[in-house]
Amino acid sequence: MAAVAFDIEYTAERDRLSSALRILYALPHLIIANVLQGLQEVLSFVHWWIILFTGKRNAGIWGLSKGVLNWQSRAYTYAGLMYDTYPAFAFEGAQEPVRLGLEMDESANRLTCALRIIWAIPAMIITSLLTIAGMVISIASWFAILFTGSHPRGMFDFLLKVHRYAVRFNAYVALLSDTYPAFD
Repeated sequence: MAAVAFDIEYTAERDRLSSALRILYALPHLIIANVLQGLQEVLSFVHWWIILFTGKRNAGIWGLSKGVLNWQSRAYTYAGLMYDTYPAFAFEGAQEPVRLGLEMDESANRLTCALRIIWAIPAMIITSLLTIAGMVISIASWFAILFTGSHPRGMFDFLLKVHRYAVRFNAYVALLSDTYPAFD
């Protein structure tokens, strides 16, 4: 199975007002993303059992889980000042500059699925550390956007890598992909 592709188009010039109020604007999406996280956890548990018994992924569960991942990635990147277009209230984005590429592979390795939670521990630690670093850079980006009206390219690139790793990690633990997350 191919790795998860995740990308956001870079835009230097940014809207100062929407960036200043971003956390308020993003709040409805963040609430929905966290509610969907509970659904994602239930779906992953059910999917885990399906894969253990059949060795195949369920297309319906996989599709809904991918939709949840897409919504979450758009909500978190919008809240993290990666772009200014307000995200759609849907599983698929319409006009956002965010692209999530992930294709379903019906067959799944039962052993890697059975041990997924154990193998995910190192990636979970890395995700936690990257999230902390990303929050610090997001705060610095917030000030940079407010004072200059543009998002520094170096900060954007680092934040994109953090979000990309987090999306790959979430796809891995949600059993959407068998590819271990990589930071690139």
